Amino acid sequence: MCYNTGNNSMAKTIEKEPKKKAYDASSITVLEGLEPVRKRPGMYIGTTGPDGLHHLVWEIFDNARDEAMASRCDEIEVALLPDNYVRVADNGNGVPVGIHPKTKVSALETIMTTLHAGGKFDHDAYKVSGGLHGVGASVVNALSEHTKVVVHQDGGMHMQEYKIGKPLAKVKKIGSSKEHGTIVFFKPDKTIFKEGIEWNLEKIVTHLRQQAYLVKGVRVSVVDARSSQDAFQTDKIFLREYALGVPSMTFYFEGGLKSLVAFYNNHQTPVHKNIFYIDRELDGVNVEVALQYVDDITSRITAFANNTYNSEGGTHITGFKTALTRSLNTYGRNANILKEKDENFTGDDVLEGITAVVSVKLSEIQFEGQTKSKLGSVEAQGAVATVFGEALGAFLEENPDDARSIINKVLLALKARKAAKAAKDSVLRKGALEGMTLPGKLSDCQTKSAEEGELFIVEGDSAGGCFSGDTKIALLDGRNVSFKELVSEYNKGKKNYCYTIGSSGNVEVAEIKDPRITKKNASVIKVTLDNGEEVVCTPDHSFMIRDGSYKKANILTPDDSLMPLNRQISRLGKRITIKGYELVYTPFSHRWIFTHLLADQYNLKNNVYDKSIGNTIHHRDFNKHNNNPDNLIRMDKRDHLLHHTRFLDKTLHSEHSKKRSREAHALPEYREKISKIMSTPKMRAMLSARAKKQWEDESYKKYMVEAFLHFRNNNSEYRNKANKMLYAIQAEYWSQAENRKKQSERVRDYFRKHPEAKIQNSRTAKSQWSDIKLREWRAEKTKEQWTAEFRKKRKIAYDVTYLQKGLKALNDIYRQFGKVDMDEYDKKRKQTNNKNLLRYETLRDRFFSGDQGRFETAVANFNHRITRIVSLEKTIDVYDMEVPGTHNFALASGIFVHNSSKQGRDRRTQAILPLRGKILNVERARIDRMLASVEIRALVIAMGTAIGDVFDISKLRYHKIIIATDADVDGAHIRTLLLTLLYRHFKPIIEGGFVYIAQPPLYKIAKGKAIAYAYSDKEKEAALKELGEASVQRYKGLGEMNPSELWETTMDPARRVLKRVHIEDAEAADRIFDILMGSDVASRKSFIQSNARLANLDL
Repeated sequence: MCYNTGNNSMAKTIEKEPKKKAYDASSITVLEGLEPVRKRPGMYIGTTGPDGLHHLVWEIFDNARDEAMASRCDEIEVALLPDNYVRVADNGNGVPVGIHPKTKVSALETIMTTLHAGGKFDHDAYKVSGGLHGVGASVVNALSEHTKVVVHQDGGMHMQEYKIGKPLAKVKKIGSSKEHGTIVFFKPDKTIFKEGIEWNLEKIVTHLRQQAYLVKGVRVSVVDARSSQDAFQTDKIFLREYALGVPSMTFYFEGGLKSLVAFYNNHQTPVHKNIFYIDRELDGVNVEVALQYVDDITSRITAFANNTYNSEGGTHITGFKTALTRSLNTYGRNANILKEKDENFTGDDVLEGITAVVSVKLSEIQFEGQTKSKLGSVEAQGAVATVFGEALGAFLEENPDDARSIINKVLLALKARKAAKAAKDSVLRKGALEGMTLPGKLSDCQTKSAEEGELFIVEGDSAGGCFSGDTKIALLDGRNVSFKELVSEYNKGKKNYCYTIGSSGNVEVAEIKDPRITKKNASVIKVTLDNGEEVVCTPDHSFMIRDGSYKKANILTPDDSLMPLNRQISRLGKRITIKGYELVYTPFSHRWIFTHLLADQYNLKNNVYDKSIGNTIHHRDFNKHNNNPDNLIRMDKRDHLLHHTRFLDKTLHSEHSKKRSREAHALPEYREKISKIMSTPKMRAMLSARAKKQWEDESYKKYMVEAFLHFRNNNSEYRNKANKMLYAIQAEYWSQAENRKKQSERVRDYFRKHPEAKIQNSRTAKSQWSDIKLREWRAEKTKEQWTAEFRKKRKIAYDVTYLQKGLKALNDIYRQFGKVDMDEYDKKRKQTNNKNLLRYETLRDRFFSGDQGRFETAVANFNHRITRIVSLEKTIDVYDMEVPGTHNFALASGIFVHNSSKQGRDRRTQAILPLRGKILNVERARIDRMLASVEIRALVIAMGTAIGDVFDISKLRYHKIIIATDADVDGAHIRTLLLTLLYRHFKPIIEGGFVYIAQPPLYKIAKGKAIAYAYSDKEKEAALKELGEASVQRYKGLGEMNPSELWETTMDPARRVLKRVHIEDAEAADRIFDILMGSDVASRKSFIQSNARLANLDL
């Protein structure tokens, strides 16, 4: 893509040619094919994300801009069109359309479909360009779903279209034209750019404005024609000629880089009046530099090579910095501002507060990579150092006021550097005395791998802190221990275990982690339970409700059913054969289970031991109540017996055991046990043989039948028991596939012997189902609604509802009357007409297999409730702990509560650093004052990179620094302060892609058990539309979430939303920071007023 000579000439050219070689088809050089581009697009455009997407526009624009650099055009227009198309036009000569001598096809087709084909390889055609001209056009074509090029040239209009880089037809003439230039349409391929192909107008405007400063006298226009289908016209070069009535803006600058520096410093206070500027050629390299110092502590250096922005600098910036440091030191010494005893300015000293633009143009240019982010041409370094160094020396001599202002500014930076070093050394010395310990407020992660580590920076101790230090936790070792005692034991290395509700809804075992003080001087309330126990906690702490959900303490009511912890010591009887062991009631399965079996399950799950060792569980210390998992071992029955024989004095032969044995033999339960022994198979076989012999006597048989019938007819309890037994036996019988098969054979045999019955049944069925439409409708509805999966889910859901509603109603009656009263329950069912309340017998038989004892136990142990809540005037230190996985634990008072939201994290990889209040605004603060801030010093130490001249990014302790502030005004302010700190003093961390902003949801929408999270008002409305009438909770802070919500929405890597902080245009970001955080009140007010429509108010 190259264009005819225009009327304007460049202000400064590199080579003056008496006569330029004609730019025609023979000027195009072909190097290689195009196919690799789609296979590895990142090699050509850097990334397939938003940056790579916009790089397509830069490539086509660069081709047009190079026309301007060669004085072939004076106007370029970039337009955004409907359906994500882009139109780039220029009034240059137009791409050659003649037949290329080597490829034997049109030069236009060669350029657009062949990698490394273009006019920039021919030095006679172009002396200066932004790179390999044909590469960009062909790459854009290869990565576009559809491309169309229209060339106005030599009185004609030529066109060719392409699909993913391949021409759809040959170049053809589609009309006549008096215009000259090229129009390129393209639509990116969304199969390549999987993050989307939406264009960012602001990003495009910023880039093109910058380019307009670099090419003097060229008009650059941006048009937003996404709402106009007429924008696809091609009769005229520029859309402005069609009067479409769409938004547009045009940039035209005669001042070049001086104008660009003035633009960058628009909201700054200049240190000196005159902007330094030089534009000169040396040894084939054109050097253009503009700079001005401002009252700031950061540097802004922008680099260009052949008008291509070099985000990573390169050799020209190396030459610039060398000459700047040398020139200012020389002037400072000569003017006697720097005394003999003073040390020289360093590179950091002379860069503080500088705004500079360095641009070079050279014919033989080398970039380090196709994206051209860094210049590699060695000759640029020497040319810039010489041209700029000489010109800056002359500027300082000719402008003494400006020179003195600049030197004083740099001298101040030198003094600040010394002060900062002293402050930094003080911090490091303090750290050395403390053994380089991490900040106490940091809850660090376990992993030592920076690649895995994540640091969440939060406000305060988000949602932390909960119970008074005297609150007791129920432990597996049989003790009830206070938080204060727990912290002491944890610090001494002792492991403790608690009861927790697992995902199944039943009680499980979990290890206690990190018991600690979470807040000091916290406001608290006192919650009194129905069993008389009192719990002192923060008002926002979450208590577990009977259905497994959570509710904050200060909004609990006496009607709320709290998840209970019920324990008892086993007694001999029924199925219990061991005495004195702890049993725990499981709230979901409604059964008592031995606590040591729960601890055994914990050991098996965590691979402490294997089942193959044996089936007998032994308490190491012979203490039946110490059910800590590490107090249990498994062994086979024989080894267990032998083990006990070694310690008979502690077990069977102890005086206590002998006394119990004597008492046991006298108990009815013992006689029942003997009875069971008599019921063993061997004993039963012997007794059966005796009975059969007796039943051979007819008189005995008659007597027994009469006796049995008399007993049955006069004993209703026996009849009911027998009926239940028969029901259970027949249910067991029909559950066997073999029995069902036998019955099936009997049915078939019946119909074989009675064919008339089969015929009659068939006629009846046919008569009923003769309506075909009815049958089709019924079959389809059945298929849609009553799938096996649907039936299963429906039954489970209904059963849970029926059971919870029924038990709660019966528990209310139990509390009122002191017993499980069937009549009162039936009365309540009739009065309320609640269809979810099943009949008493149905509830008992369906869920408890008719076991009245289990049923009544479930009712009695269903829940706990509160009786009173009182706010306490005195503030106290509060405690909490972490329970990995389940995030809940049981208090000794008999209820389950949640651990703090701060611990809704993966402790292995996720660290939490709470910052108290708003940190220091570092926009205008030097390092010495900055490091005096406790919060900033904690962050610096936590990250591990140090700061200033000893900053070392290789020592970064976490490869994800996640800012997780609240979704309110204060949260936004703190986030801005943190970003300012990171941008000003830890920019490599941002540039390395290590900084993220958490995106917690703004709303929680709940309807019954259906919960949805919305991250915007639009998502909230969509959720409400789907769920119907539902409750909406607006989250302002992470502290309003319980740990499971925090994990699900903000911290779970599989589901969370993070925004990576990436500063592509450092100058634009820098200006925003200057406006918002600087001292220019008028500029800040103007910015806020112009962006007020985007603000969220917290009222």
